[in-house]
Amino acid sequence: MCTCTCRMFDATWSRALAAGAAPVQAPQEKGDGDRRGGFRDAGGTTWWISTQVA
Repeated sequence: MCTCTCRMFDATWSRALAAGAAPVQAPQEKGDGDRRGGFRDAGGTTWWISTQVA
């Protein structure tokens, strides 16, 4: 499992899915000032990405 904070969250999410990643959790605001989502890449690694929205 890997966790990354991204400035370009939407672009990162879109590129991952275009490359064949499977969504684990759709992007959503969590109420703590972050927007997070997760996907699993072709190699089986689960990535959690986030960005600050507040």
